[in-house]
Amino acid sequence: MIEPDRKPRRSLSPVVHTVLLDVAPPLVAYYGLRAAGASEYVALMKATVVSGVRVAYGVVATRRLDPFAIYLLCTFGLSLAVGLATSDPTSILVGNTLVNGLGGLVFLGSCVVGTPLTQVVGARFRDPADQPPTANEAARTHRVHVGLSAMWGVGLLVEVAVRLVVIAHLSVDAANAVNSAVTLPVIGALVLATIVVGRRSATPAAATA
Repeated sequence: MIEPDRKPRRSLSPVVHTVLLDVAPPLVAYYGLRAAGASEYVALMKATVVSGVRVAYGVVATRRLDPFAIYLLCTFGLSLAVGLATSDPTSILVGNTLVNGLGGLVFLGSCVVGTPLTQVVGARFRDPADQPPTANEAARTHRVHVGLSAMWGVGLLVEVAVRLVVIAHLSVDAANAVNSAVTLPVIGALVLATIVVGRRSATPAAATA
């Protein structure tokens, strides 16, 4: 997710980097542990902890606890609570998927309450040396991010629905792999769409609309 400002290309690399760091470590941890002989439950729990460590490290490294960081921490806390509440691996997968669904609802809710979540994320990649936007630019940016946050909210809810169907029909190991294969292209498509919208909103034509 990027801030649709005058220099959208600058934010592409950190966004892709962040997505990869969010998705890859838990997946590697899960299948590494399974290959080492760990049970499905233990592998899922430790993969959840890996996700939490990644989130906590991001907060410490940036020394900022913005709404998006709070959202990620709450997501980790809920996922961990699901794992501690049951020893059934399938239930853990379902619970974690529903937690992701809450994320979609948070994106949608941010469209009408407070600051759109994509705008919060975009601010993380904004150069402090950039000139502050004018009132018209700020209003236009807010409108763009309302649309982007709505797109992310709907996209994540669709992903959750697909993942629940997968969990219902496959084993835990297979479902975890397939769901990761579903998540990557969905997130990739949302990131690409966000970049395209951001660049278009930065054109002179969009600026005068």
